[in-house]
Amino acid sequence: MIASTQKVPEVTMRLAAILVLLIGQFAHVQAQKTFDLSADFSFNDNPALPTPNQVWQYGYSETSSLAPDQFRVDTQSDPVDLQCDPTRSIGFWHPAPNHGPGPGYYPYVAYNTTKQPQVGCKGWAVRPGEIAMEASNNGQFSLVRFTAPIAGTYKVSAQFEGIHYGLSTTDVHVLHNATSLFDADIDGYGGDPAFHKIKGANPAASYSGQLELKANDTLTFAVGYGKDKTNSGDTTGLFAQVVLLPAAPHPNR
Repeated sequence: MIASTQKVPEVTMRLAAILVLLIGQFAHVQAQKTFDLSADFSFNDNPALPTPNQVWQYGYSETSSLAPDQFRVDTQSDPVDLQCDPTRSIGFWHPAPNHGPGPGYYPYVAYNTTKQPQVGCKGWAVRPGEIAMEASNNGQFSLVRFTAPIAGTYKVSAQFEGIHYGLSTTDVHVLHNATSLFDADIDGYGGDPAFHKIKGANPAASYSGQLELKANDTLTFAVGYGKDKTNSGDTTGLFAQVVLLPAAPHPNR
């Protein structure tokens, strides 16, 4: 009986050691995390420099170039734009303070804050939670940028669609840093069919891919003024999601 009693602490210690090893191994497994542009959208936070807790930025290109150094952050937040939306359902980010369409207004990034489709500026319909983007008439892009908080494998998806009743004619892009991942032209209306029938040669375009990102790498979602080189009737919708995939435990840990 004495010998048996003495073995109990030894067995307990061995089990505890195994448990510590298992906990240490799984502590290094990166959990999946989803960054959803619609769910994360904010009219309060648009940092000049992204942080791990603020990965989205809303902005525009200083010129007609998509080079990363041309990205500028919008500074004017209008959660309510009564000129465009008397229902107070659609808010905007603009480059600068403004008095409506004109200097400081374009390019814009807008957002439907409700769970119902909404009509913006009497000319376009935006789905629940959808982002609406429009370039400037001199070729500046409307941009949304994601910055990777940590290194890892990310799955990226984007859905662009023309949402203007006048049939949007835009060019849309997804870039990893300065490298293009996706380029397409939007030509038509591909939004909510309750407001306007689906129409046009290419009313919507989508991208899905998986890639390795380093910490502080960027993904840019862009809308330009299209081949006709005018932003008239160009409002384009966007849904985007970036998912940090789980990382397998290191074999030596």
